[in-house]
Amino acid sequence: MDIEPASTTGLHSLVVRPIVPSERERFDETLRAEHWLGDSLVGEVMRYVAVENGRWCALLGFGSAALCVRSREELLGWSDAQRYRRLRYITNNQRFCILDGHRRPNLASQVLSATLKRLSSDFQTRWGHPVVMVETFTDPSRHLGTCYQASNFTKVGMTSGYSRKAGHFVHHGDQKVYWARYLHRNAVRLLSSDFDHPLLSPRRTMNAIDMNRLDLDSAEGLLARLESVPDPRDPRGIRHRLAVILSIAVLATLRGATSLVAIGEVAAELPEEALARLSPATGHYVAHDPSYVQSSRRKHGRSCHQRMDR
Repeated sequence: MDIEPASTTGLHSLVVRPIVPSERERFDETLRAEHWLGDSLVGEVMRYVAVENGRWCALLGFGSAALCVRSREELLGWSDAQRYRRLRYITNNQRFCILDGHRRPNLASQVLSATLKRLSSDFQTRWGHPVVMVETFTDPSRHLGTCYQASNFTKVGMTSGYSRKAGHFVHHGDQKVYWARYLHRNAVRLLSSDFDHPLLSPRRTMNAIDMNRLDLDSAEGLLARLESVPDPRDPRGIRHRLAVILSIAVLATLRGATSLVAIGEVAAELPEEALARLSPATGHYVAHDPSYVQSSRRKHGRSCHQRMDR
């Protein structure tokens, strides 16, 4: 993990970096002593320390995003399936603490801004994926969230006063303010699009393209062109249009798949929204099974390769 300075500000020499393993005990003890919520961080966690003039001045903790927040879901406009699939690309600022004896004007916003500049790349290094949005909650009875507003967070709405305990939602009545900050200018589109954007693709070794930009549905789109390919299959037992099966193979190839196994792996990763776009008329979607592609290839043989090339 890179622990080089994230920023240096004038005479204050402010450095923000992830902690190293040997600092974990000190981090937890300091957070327990100075933050009213203690040191508990959950999920995919990143712990940061801000150092000014050689002394710790602030601690930050990030973890997994909240499972369900009504105002966030309305902001992103994503489905439940998309939320479960892409929630990992949002992180929650679960702790932020300016240490006693180190408070000065603008310190909180400087620390937060410096952290956000490196946060996504640090997640990529630590957890194998980036984050494109940061969320946090503030208690209006304790503070106004001024540092978040100064760091370009948006006040999205209020929570409903529920918390999740042992797999159930319990009403406690204490509403919190929900804040959101995009780390990518197209964060909403990345999180709510039908197809996974290459930035969020789990198959990072592929030379992927953004399939959301492909023309699938128009009269000159991919599905319409594939409908012209002759189908050599026996009509008995056909469950899915050949164009739908071929479209998945084409999309997988555009993402860099070079074998039937790779095509099947891409098919298994396609979200329901993407499958619905590929098979809108049937009401049911092509199964996540590479045997469909293999079967198509076997039954096609070489009878229509020239048409496919065109």
